[in-house]
Amino acid sequence: MKKQLVFFLIWFIFLEIFFRLPFIDHTFFPSPLVVFKNTLLLLNNNQLIFHLSSSLFRLVIAFIFSLPLALILSLLCAHFKLIDQILNPVIAFSFPLPKVAIYPLLLLLLGIDNYSKVALIAVGIFYLLFINFRIGFLRLRNSQLMDIIKIYPVTRFHYFFYFLMKGSLQEILTGLKLALNYGLTLVVVSELTASNNGIGYFIWKSWDQFKVIDVYSGVLTLSIIGFVLYYFFNKIIERTSRYY
Repeated sequence: MKKQLVFFLIWFIFLEIFFRLPFIDHTFFPSPLVVFKNTLLLLNNNQLIFHLSSSLFRLVIAFIFSLPLALILSLLCAHFKLIDQILNPVIAFSFPLPKVAIYPLLLLLLGIDNYSKVALIAVGIFYLLFINFRIGFLRLRNSQLMDIIKIYPVTRFHYFFYFLMKGSLQEILTGLKLALNYGLTLVVVSELTASNNGIGYFIWKSWDQFKVIDVYSGVLTLSIIGFVLYYFFNKIIERTSRYY
């Protein structure tokens, strides 16, 4: 962590010096320190917090829908070959489709309120959760450890929590890490149109009103949130990997 902070400080100082050079147009390229101060000001007057809370609310609701569905379907695929043979081609066919492409359809079906935005986020993060969960469960089901489970009497509770969930912890955490960061992207995309709140709406409105520094503040806030989530899950994955 100390090395990362030192590198970040060096990079921050370099950018601060560079963007303060006289040939740089400060209207379009403000210095990092100016952007940081503006971000603190927006947080202090609760303007940015209001939009952030709206975006995070949509992300949490999307996870509430996607996580159980991905878990159940991945368990079924791991235990029933027929279901896996039916569902896996569907996932493989639809996964490469850009989720933004279906957003107009969701707007037609669900309207411009939160329903369409949550649906877009939920669809996007579902794939990342399902794919990683399925890989982890199938790895255990096809391993020699499964022979031990068949020999010794193991309750369903211990089989699910101690064998499947704990044994697939690496894949589960990786799926959550990827889904959360991708979910933030879809949150912004869903709020760029047909919205009156959210961090994506804040960035778009700031650009529309030519408040360039506010655009940078919105992007900086998203970057910080994404970095914290990514670093948090990386640390957990590193610690849990020591026990395997």
